[in-house]
Amino acid sequence: MGVNTLQARAEVISPAQQLQPTQAKKIVEEFAQSIEQNYVFTDIAKKIAAQLRGLTFQGVQSRHGLSKQITDLVSQYDKHLALVTRVDNNGKHSNGAREPWFTELKRKNSGVRQVEVLAGNIGYLEMWGFDTVSQQANEAIAASMTLLQRTDALILDFSQNGGGDGFMVSHLASYFLKKPTLLHTYLFRNGSRYPFRSGQPMGASQFRDMPLYILIGPDTFSAGEAFAYAMKHLGRATLIGEPSKGGANPINQFKLSHDFIAFVAIGTSVSPITGENWEGKGVIPEIKAEVEIAKSKAHLLALQDLADKSSNPYLMKERVEKIRQLATQLDVFNHENSSNNKSR
Repeated sequence: MGVNTLQARAEVISPAQQLQPTQAKKIVEEFAQSIEQNYVFTDIAKKIAAQLRGLTFQGVQSRHGLSKQITDLVSQYDKHLALVTRVDNNGKHSNGAREPWFTELKRKNSGVRQVEVLAGNIGYLEMWGFDTVSQQANEAIAASMTLLQRTDALILDFSQNGGGDGFMVSHLASYFLKKPTLLHTYLFRNGSRYPFRSGQPMGASQFRDMPLYILIGPDTFSAGEAFAYAMKHLGRATLIGEPSKGGANPINQFKLSHDFIAFVAIGTSVSPITGENWEGKGVIPEIKAEVEIAKSKAHLLALQDLADKSSNPYLMKERVEKIRQLATQLDVFNHENSSNNKSR
């Protein structure tokens, strides 16, 4: 990269995965054009395009090797930028390709991974992505919320949430806000705007005032970050974990030669509260905790906040016992972590 030359690794590349230097050059030139013509920030677009055009190619390239190297280069500017390939030269599925995001979401319960009622009547919902708003996705969310509506606090685990559809952000937010609320606005390159608002309140009314905790981390991205950022700055949720990945710019896809696809950010998000977004810096949690203990930390905080808010002696006892157990577990983790850091 430093000398603007991309060389294929010393490995055997099957004919179905081979790209000649001229083919690679054409693909990258088309990618540069798609960025130059569509990327939200024109000055950065010109800089990226110039860097891509300065690349030279030596030897046969592999399709996935080219995809990775170019994506690694452009993602330094914007984590949504990517050069993607999913098929080989014959148009057949490539074993090295990742399943399209929304195809996987639809296949895997629209992103809902786990629904649970934790000790002390604390709800827990883990979502690894935001599916497009559809009957299937809406039903998955509604079923989850029905199971959780009688809990006293709710933990939303987005620590592995890689994003998805912005309209699902608005849909899910409608469960937790008392009225339609502006979450953020998309600003596009041509100056146009699109406001994202939550809808009319949905689900059980108790969700509107229920204490809400959102887990985030380095793998929280895009729409997952959008939800967490909005809820944090609306004062509706407490964020726990580590800073998120830092992708605030919505994308569009553009077809290139040889069955490659350009992912290009065509807009940016702006919060009505901060006037900013989380691009490049991530969403910052109010309470920092390693991702592996963030769930326990949120559970403990929820129980502590509810410690004197029940007249049921059995529930109060359950909460006291779980608080003691979680506090001990976290103390052990912190001690071991501190010891490991000192030994390095």
